[in-house]
Amino acid sequence: MTDADVTKLRYWIDLGIKAIIGVIVSIVGMDYRAVKNSLAELQQAKYAMTTEVSILRVELRELIARLERIEKKLDRLSDK
Repeated sequence: MTDADVTKLRYWIDLGIKAIIGVIVSIVGMDYRAVKNSLAELQQAKYAMTTEVSILRVELRELIARLERIEKKLDRLSDK
């Protein structure tokens, strides 16, 4: 083996290591983007669910108030 052969071998080994590192970084980057997108979707779903729960609570309070008014009217009618 001559010096030129050793230089070529080192070059190819260095190039192979850099390629492996590049592949690993790209895989990790894709996974990070997937996780980031999933988190964004989960936050949107959480916001939508929180909004729906708030609306349902308001509607439930209104329904309870209506039922109480009906109960009072029925009590008045039954007292007569």
